[in-house]
Parts: sequence; structure tokens; C-alpha cells
Amino acid sequence: MPLEFTHRGIPIRTFDVPCTPFVWVHEETDGHGTAESLQEARAQIDRHLSALARSGA
Repeated sequence: MPLEFTHRGIPIRTFDVPCTPFVWVHEETDGHGTAESLQEARAQIDRHLSALARSGA
């Protein structure tokens, strides 16, 4: 069963299976990533959105 969290409006998904990564996709900007922890996925999203803000996208 998939588990879903949201960070800054972007869904982060994982499955209730050991060693399954956290996966996030921001379809509006074609951004995506995988992480070993929820904390790392959130940090990746923060970096992604920060880079978009700097580029003016």
C-alpha cells in the first residue's frame, strides 16, 4: 500500500515495503527525485524549488 506525504505542495510517495525509496515528482516543472529518507526527499524538494526561484522559472 503506498504511503503519501506532501511537502510544499509536492507529493512524496513510498510503499510499506522495507528499503523502498521515497519518490517525489513535481509535474509542473518536470522535477523529480528519489531519496532514502523522508527528510532527504524534503531537502531535495527545497533545493529544487530554490533553484527554480533563482532561475526565474
